[in-house]
Amino acid sequence: MVLALTLAMGLFAACDHYDNPVIAIIPPCDDSEAPAFEALTSDVQRVLVEDFTAHQCGVCPPAGLELKQLVEDHPGQVLPLAIHAGQLANTNAQFPIDWTTEEGDQFWEDTQSTLNPVGRVNRMPGEGTFLAVSEWAGAVEDLVGNAPAAGLQLEVVHDDNSLQTTAHVHVTWFQAIGHPVRLSLLVAENDLVAPQLWYPTANPPGPGLIEDYNHEHVLRGSMTGAKGLVLAESANAGDTHLGCYTFQWNPEWAAESSELIAVLTGSDGVVLQAMAMPVSA
Repeated sequence: MVLALTLAMGLFAACDHYDNPVIAIIPPCDDSEAPAFEALTSDVQRVLVEDFTAHQCGVCPPAGLELKQLVEDHPGQVLPLAIHAGQLANTNAQFPIDWTTEEGDQFWEDTQSTLNPVGRVNRMPGEGTFLAVSEWAGAVEDLVGNAPAAGLQLEVVHDDNSLQTTAHVHVTWFQAIGHPVRLSLLVAENDLVAPQLWYPTANPPGPGLIEDYNHEHVLRGSMTGAKGLVLAESANAGDTHLGCYTFQWNPEWAAESSELIAVLTGSDGVVLQAMAMPVSA
């Protein structure tokens, strides 16, 4: 087992090379504080569905409805993430709040898309692949029954007073991986009320401008940067990895409405496994 302290020290040493960090330095945390995780014998394949959306995109709310339906159809297996990106995510007097992030801009650049809404489903077959909304359900169906390469366990501890947030991540490898694997920890927030365009000509039609639209699963940032940090150079079936990560919570994010999404990716950027947990229970 690679102990959490080893990983934490690696994080500390690598902090000058972070890809869009939330803070400049992630302090190492004491692995003795980690929960007593046990190796998993099985897990379900969870699917990260990234919805590239924007508040000035009048056909984007129906994509959000499609994503909500996928979550309901596959409880516990579809992880939704709304990424505000592109020109239609720009702000003006009517849409004053900037929901974009450096991480989201990086993901948008990966796709090289110029249109909203589009999406990625476990970033397959590569991180630059994007799908039309009509393709999301089929892509999810192709994945949810698969045997995962790894099992994930995640525990999040948040202190409202100090705003310190710690994520304990335990990985059990079910398959051998012959290349580096990265772990990214993304923050998504729910119940963000702000204006959204919804065209009457969309399917389903909307009322036009909605002043108090409820934005859900909005990417707010990360604690590891967009692409994450190397968790393992390779892994054998049966190996386990324990990581402990601590960072200072952004006070502009409502912890009680937020979740932390742990994402394991291979060297090609494809999602191997993912898991989400509330930040503050």
